[in-house]
Amino acid sequence: MTKLDKELKKMSKHVNIPESYDRKVEETLEKLVEKREIPQKEEVSQKKSRRKGILQVVICTLCIILLLSLSIHDVRANIFDFFQHTLMDFLQHDLEENTEDYGVESVDIYVESKPDLMMELQEAVIDSHNIYLLVKITAPTDIEFAENITFDYYCFCEGQNYNINQLLSGANSCELLEVSRERPNVATYIVNMVLEQELEVGTEVTACFKDLTRDPYSDSPELLVEGMWSLTFPFEPTVTDNISIEGNSDMIFPYNNTTATVERIEVTPLGMVVMADISNFPSDEWGISDTSLSVRLKMIDGSEEVILSHNLEDETFVQCSSRECSEENGKFYQKDVIEFPSMINMNMVTGIYIEDLYIPVRENETTDSN
Repeated sequence: MTKLDKELKKMSKHVNIPESYDRKVEETLEKLVEKREIPQKEEVSQKKSRRKGILQVVICTLCIILLLSLSIHDVRANIFDFFQHTLMDFLQHDLEENTEDYGVESVDIYVESKPDLMMELQEAVIDSHNIYLLVKITAPTDIEFAENITFDYYCFCEGQNYNINQLLSGANSCELLEVSRERPNVATYIVNMVLEQELEVGTEVTACFKDLTRDPYSDSPELLVEGMWSLTFPFEPTVTDNISIEGNSDMIFPYNNTTATVERIEVTPLGMVVMADISNFPSDEWGISDTSLSVRLKMIDGSEEVILSHNLEDETFVQCSSRECSEENGKFYQKDVIEFPSMINMNMVTGIYIEDLYIPVRENETTDSN
């Protein structure tokens, strides 16, 4: 009933109108309603679609305005609020049983990934048994290099990658050389090794470094940057000045109540190698008896540089040394590989003592009366 109908009904209560008039009014109103145009279904559907499209455009526009008005941090926070699933949700899938029924539990763990290092091999000094590398390291800006910062593990491998089956024994030290004044997160390190085995020239060697650590050998090491890094370089000796002596049957010296002969001696500014034929010594006593040698260099000024000594109190000119025994073609050999603490001038060396055997290294010096 329209508003007009209501008003007419209200007035009829106070005005005495014939009943026939009321009937005429009702009939007239009904005819007016019937004459109204009823919109077609298609028109109604189109209007609804237009309204729906307009509503979607309005909603999208409001969302864009809202996102632009928020900071990036807030937007990310709101986005990631939707991800509330856990690892156990994934593992259970649609199962309703508790994970305890499977003997599976989850542990809350927080591990923050650490930034990487940039390593550059800048220089190499190599002889037949010694390798020195100058390595530049750039760490994240929040790290300041110091003497107590080094790698938890470092080694040398034959080949292009870390391979435990091609590990080269003799890695000796990895020491800080210098820290950049302008950038304390940049430093250079000296890495060196004394090769116990001999390598062919041109062999690829890889220096490997693991986990940059503060005080790695203390009771409370601090991991600074986690990871494994490697630098590959060719084994090509850069030291040309050396003394090389091939032994013979006349180069005999006393050795543990027996005798031994010199097989080979090599001296470079970085170190020396002494290889002796010890076939006269019982092999079952290796590792039991003292098989050390006395080795001295005679200098041009008449002084002597003690390299190896039986007397532990003697001050020796050695940074580190290694000794190995081997068997080849029915003979037994002992090889001492020695690294000097600093370079020596090869022009100053005139002879070599192996125990009481003197071997001159200059043509004009054939004997020694010491």
